[in-house]
Amino acid sequence: MISGSYYVMRDVANFKRIMYENAILRGNITNLENEILDLREARLENERLRKLLGFKESGKRRFIPAMVIGRDPMGAGNTIIIDKGKKDGVYKDMVVISGSGLVGRVRECGISIARVLLITDRDSVVGAIVQRSREEGAIAGRGLSNLLMKYLELSSDVKEGDKVITSGFSSIFEKGLLIGEIIAVTKDAGGLYLNAIVKPEVDMARLEEVLVIR
Repeated sequence: MISGSYYVMRDVANFKRIMYENAILRGNITNLENEILDLREARLENERLRKLLGFKESGKRRFIPAMVIGRDPMGAGNTIIIDKGKKDGVYKDMVVISGSGLVGRVRECGISIARVLLITDRDSVVGAIVQRSREEGAIAGRGLSNLLMKYLELSSDVKEGDKVITSGFSSIFEKGLLIGEIIAVTKDAGGLYLNAIVKPEVDMARLEEVLVIR
């Protein structure tokens, strides 16, 4: 007669085998999930890089591609750090773009990294033109997500939806770089000019790759 201990030992062995197989399956699932995450990240990165490349191929400019490796340590988010510097040909006041939109200019430059002042910073001022009506003004950063286009004449034909580009009336920003889109128009406090609220073309909070214009 076979002892009941045989069945107990058999069940224990089966249980251990099942636990071992389950552990392997869980490990495989984790590995597959990690691979899926990696593939998604690679796809998103490829999409961003294709957008950058498309802008690069559409013009006659020369560019230095760079990765965003840091943001304003004070938390204001109006400067970024990129992984290119003087050894890569990056110097102070070079213009920085992403996709088809203006990001800012290089404010400080080290050997291998540089700090970029975003157009949303309060210290940033960019000469601008309303693309449709050709009205001129100045784009000022507000330390927020939107920009302020100042000094538009009261008779200016500007309206929501108009695109705003750089005017080229400076030694830094060339003409024709897309800044953003007007989302509101109001009078200034003194009633002497019109102000336009401009939504930047580039989402500064989501920047990961940029191009520095040589």
